[in-house]
Amino acid sequence: MFNRKLLALSILVAGSIMAGQTFAQGPDRGGRGDYAQGPRNEMRGDRQGGPRQSPGRIIKRADTNNDQMISLQEFLAERAELTVRQFEHRDSDGDGLLTSTDTGPRHRALNPGVDIAEFRACIAENGGNPDVEQDPFSASDSNGDGSVSKDEFYAFHETRAMEQFDRIDADNNDQLTSAELLGNMQDGKAHRAIARQCLEDSRDPLL
Repeated sequence: MFNRKLLALSILVAGSIMAGQTFAQGPDRGGRGDYAQGPRNEMRGDRQGGPRQSPGRIIKRADTNNDQMISLQEFLAERAELTVRQFEHRDSDGDGLLTSTDTGPRHRALNPGVDIAEFRACIAENGGNPDVEQDPFSASDSNGDGSVSKDEFYAFHETRAMEQFDRIDADNNDQLTSAELLGNMQDGKAHRAIARQCLEDSRDPLL
């Protein structure tokens, strides 16, 4: 199971992985301000481009064997640590369940004035990746009961981490290089620009 498997990896590398920053900018990644993710989005989600998100800093933070690359194991270990911290931070009442109010801002396209199908089609037509435009709370709530358990949260993030790694790993060698991380940041920036424009275009003019 995700929590046991990846937590074990996290413990092995805990001394060398910097604390802070979470999935959606949860405690620090600002609730992921808007939850949109760029294609091949890097380890910290969509808030890219600042000093903390330079390829060199990302590698330094996760590269436990000092080979100047990030392996899948190293990537998953860091993501597991971040996921645990994020859940604990968001579960403010400690009941082991997250509600939509616990998870921060929902995806921007959930606005009732937005035509979701048109929004996603626009992204695809303009070279973006509509598959990464999803609401994490809805995607995490696998049984549809209106809340997200710890197991659901971990399972969602395990899947998301694997998808993120695959998007970044352009040469499919199971190692992330500085060049691939930089390419991911550039792709993410371009995707966010496309998504912003498509969001405006998909708003219902009558609302």
